Amino acid sequence: MNIKQANREAKKIYDEWSRERANVEKRAKDTGEWQTTGLDGNNHLFKEVNEKAQEKLRKLKERIDK
Repeated sequence: MNIKQANREAKKIYDEWSRERANVEKRAKDTGEWQTTGLDGNNHLFKEVNEKAQEKLRKLKERIDK
């Protein structure tokens, strides 16, 4: 896989990550879990989504031609 192809795949991963984060945020606000104070107060809600995206990007990086 060349860099151009990898960038297209990475964009798809980013778009999916962004949608999932928005869903997590909406659910948290609907259930009252969302904290309105502090910059990092809600990071724990995104841990799973972030780790999933990082793993996908790691695997993608391994597939790029050297």
